[in-house]
Parts: sequence; structure tokens; C-alpha cells
Amino acid sequence: MPSNETKTSDVILSTRIINAREASGYSQSQLSLRMGVKKSTIANWEASRTSPRANKLIELAGILNVPVLWLIAGSDSPPEVTSPDLIETLMLERKLDKADLLVNELSALVSDLRGHTRRVQRDIDESY
Repeated sequence: MPSNETKTSDVILSTRIINAREASGYSQSQLSLRMGVKKSTIANWEASRTSPRANKLIELAGILNVPVLWLIAGSDSPPEVTSPDLIETLMLERKLDKADLLVNELSALVSDLRGHTRRVQRDIDESY
């Protein structure tokens, strides 16, 4: 239910989003790209014009490396941003390497399929 009045909880949420984004070193543009939303969406959240939906709050917390509950309920001090640990980073790198291999395999399969399709079409055309 939209209202022209800004609720205190919205102001606090918007302030927490700004604080967490800045502590993480993201610009509004960078964060919007990371989340797959428009820059204006981030600006609206930070200006308390709109609030993120639950799924976007969870995604936002993950990207900014802050607890979801902090974003929702918060405290007066901004969170400390910690770097991901080495094990987590290595696991993510392995997953990215595997994804890269799968993309390459898929690309090769698509190329082979296109070649087979062309040969079949050529055979059909020649039989008429």
C-alpha cells in the first residue's frame, strides 16, 4: 500500500542499504549490474521511494556480505565487511572452472548439431 509519507523503517532500511553498499565499495551502477536490476531501482531503494522485495533483500544481503536481518532490523552502526575466506573463494573458482568447461562442451555440441543439420538439409534438397 503506497503512501506519500516516508515510514521510519523505510528510512532506516535505505540508510542501511547505502551504508552496506558503500562499505562494500560498490557504486549504485555496479550493484545494479550485480543484481540484474536497473540503477534507478537501487536509487529508489536508497531514497526510500520503494523497498526491495524479500528475494531481492536476500540477494542484496549476500552481495553486500551483510546479514539479512541486519538489513531488515539493523542497528545504528554499519556492518563490518569481511572478505570471503580462502576455502570459499577456491570452491567458487572450481565451480566457475567447471561451468566454463560445460559451456565449451555445449558450444562444441551446438556446432556439431548445426553441421549435421546442414548435411541433412543438403541431402533432403538433393533428393528432390
